[in-house]
Amino acid sequence: MKKIILASIIALSSQFALAEIDTKSIDPEFAKIEALVKAKNMTGAYQALEKLAKQGNAQALYNLGYLTQSGQGTAKDDKKALQLYEQASNKGYPVASYVLGKNYIVGSMGLKSDPAKAKQYLEKASSQGFDDASVDLAILLFSENKPESDKAGLAKLEPLIKKGNYQAIHAKALYDISAGFKNKEEKSVQQGLTSIQDLAKKGYIPALMAVGNMFANGNIIPQNLTEAQKIFSALAKENVPQAKESLATVTKMLAEQAKAPKPATKKS
Repeated sequence: MKKIILASIIALSSQFALAEIDTKSIDPEFAKIEALVKAKNMTGAYQALEKLAKQGNAQALYNLGYLTQSGQGTAKDDKKALQLYEQASNKGYPVASYVLGKNYIVGSMGLKSDPAKAKQYLEKASSQGFDDASVDLAILLFSENKPESDKAGLAKLEPLIKKGNYQAIHAKALYDISAGFKNKEEKSVQQGLTSIQDLAKKGYIPALMAVGNMFANGNIIPQNLTEAQKIFSALAKENVPQAKESLATVTKMLAEQAKAPKPATKKS
């Protein structure tokens, strides 16, 4: 149960993308780059970023890495992209450290999965105030299934929860459910479930997916395939990753349920 829950939240955590370009940045060239991106002139944006990157600009190095990874404005090249992310990370750009940490978790972009390196990069980004990194670091610590790691993970989430960070609240809720099942503590399970349901009511997509899965599986709350179908259908319309697949699964389950023979009623 714990591994499944932790894996699901890692998959649903925030995706990396082109870092927002701040027009108030010290270098006014970023305003020009922003205009090129909006005009979908990715080749021009790449060339402009390359010019800034050669001057050692950390944000430019990261964005150049992203364009190289995604093959926008240049040929797709994971190896080169990783080198650019490394350079940006070395210059203290937290998003680059976060991206490297995420890739070391799952072993993507030609890297082998390496939890130790993942922790190193996520800790670096976390210490620089990047909240997403703190959440993913906590999740990684929870996956170690050690009391000291759990304690460290909870410590990472606590200040974010106090700020009302939905990601952190969701991670803590899933931890509470996992720990509750492991330690046979119903109170912990209910606490986590309540938090997830509250987030779902606020429209937080990972929580909605979690509630949908709970309704579909019927392991934590009573199975309700109709409610699961409603949730996944709404999320699929918003092109939420995994929602269409989950919707298809639940729809198939409902069809099979409808075909199943009904139990005979006893006559008095």
